[in-house]
Amino acid sequence: MDIDKAPCTSTEERPGLRDDAAELSDVLRAGNTLVGQMVAMEKLLRIYNADNETVRQAAASLMSSLKTLAQDHPEIEIRFWRDCIYVNDVRLRCDISNFSSYKHLLKQAVGLEIEKILINDKASAKELIEFFGILNRVKDDDGSAGQLIEALEEAGIGDITVSPAAETQDLELLGIKPPSKRERAKKAFYSTLRAAKAAMLSQRPGGVPNLRKAKRAVQATVDVLLDDEASLLAMSAIKDHDEYTFTHSVNVCMFSLAIGHRVGLPRTRLAELGIAALFHDIGKVSVPASVLNKVGMLDVDEWKALRNHTLTGVQLLSKMPRCNQQIIRSLVVAFQHHINMDQTGYPSAEAEVPLDLYSKIVRIADTFDAMTTERPYMNKVHSPHEALQYLLSQAGTKFDPVLVKAFAASLGIFPAGTVVRLNTGETAIVVKHDPNDEPDMPVVKIIRNADGTQASGEEIVDLKDKHPETGEYLYAVAEALSCKEAGENPRYHLLP
Repeated sequence: MDIDKAPCTSTEERPGLRDDAAELSDVLRAGNTLVGQMVAMEKLLRIYNADNETVRQAAASLMSSLKTLAQDHPEIEIRFWRDCIYVNDVRLRCDISNFSSYKHLLKQAVGLEIEKILINDKASAKELIEFFGILNRVKDDDGSAGQLIEALEEAGIGDITVSPAAETQDLELLGIKPPSKRERAKKAFYSTLRAAKAAMLSQRPGGVPNLRKAKRAVQATVDVLLDDEASLLAMSAIKDHDEYTFTHSVNVCMFSLAIGHRVGLPRTRLAELGIAALFHDIGKVSVPASVLNKVGMLDVDEWKALRNHTLTGVQLLSKMPRCNQQIIRSLVVAFQHHINMDQTGYPSAEAEVPLDLYSKIVRIADTFDAMTTERPYMNKVHSPHEALQYLLSQAGTKFDPVLVKAFAASLGIFPAGTVVRLNTGETAIVVKHDPNDEPDMPVVKIIRNADGTQASGEEIVDLKDKHPETGEYLYAVAEALSCKEAGENPRYHLLP
């Protein structure tokens, strides 16, 4: 949308919305006045506190306009469609008198991905002031409609609601098939990967990482996670050895979000956790490539250079010009993500270090992905099943036991990407685990027949399937295998 051009010059209208402003001049005038008052309220709250008299007077004027509009509609709807603004289904006109405020409000809605704002006629002036204050904070944090919705819920504002842009509905109206859940998960993974690379490698003058795109990518990943956790976690099969630092960071981000969601973190906290997880290894951009890619064991000096990435990460993040809550939490995670519950690990400290919740979550996610990824200086690649069993065995010592159990609940006993031998003698790879089903009964793809020959790769089996007559399970896992030993790369079986 090019909002610098005069809005609503197109004759194409959104289905279901009226364009009868000529017959509803009162609504049209009130609507145009409302737009100007909304923008004025937003800008005033950047200058004055909520209890300032000028702010209260602006809120009173806004209430008056809402009262006029509420005569026929108990709930005032402000909808944003293409380059137009509708109030109570009436398309507002944009002319020289209101162009600035019209364009400003439309730009805010596009930036935050808001489709509509609903204001109940019971909304108070106090709620209106709180709403625009929250709107400013979310915008300053490069947030989205999802974060705004979460913040309004936390503030207890129920008479003003926000709906995110209905992209899927728009595609259907145009006759375009919306992307599948797996396609959305794949898009979220690669968007986050590109954002991580841009933030780590393309730094602002003075060596300051740019996190703007990363925030938006993580917020989109949170949305995918809340919609279909299994498809998102399946993306962790992507193991790009040439870009290990970046793919590892994205995988750790996704695993951390799964744990955070499982323990009940709200959307805003999940986005905050996701950013901290994505940049836990940001200090590795300063580690020489000769160390990161060395074949064989590292010597003492090389291990020291590698371990120093935690301190370098702190230094990089501390250069951010605006030290907000997000940066502080990310900084702590960058420092602590290699410290265990029993205080072993690195960097070492003279006194016991109180571990942050995000750090404990990222520690688990980081260990799991590192164990299941082939790296030049590591001797063995563990299967996802083996890595999970290790985490469970060290729960309470190295890892927080509650968080490990939450992670296991998300992954299942046989996580996606685990190669298994079935009781039928066939070899299969786990492609999906439903967190609401039995943890040891995932969905698998048959990749080798019982005689060892290559299977078609088209047979998908749900281990919960039973014989229709006997009621006995048709399949069961006999043993979990190492991907390397089985000679299989999970990404070829899991990615669309």
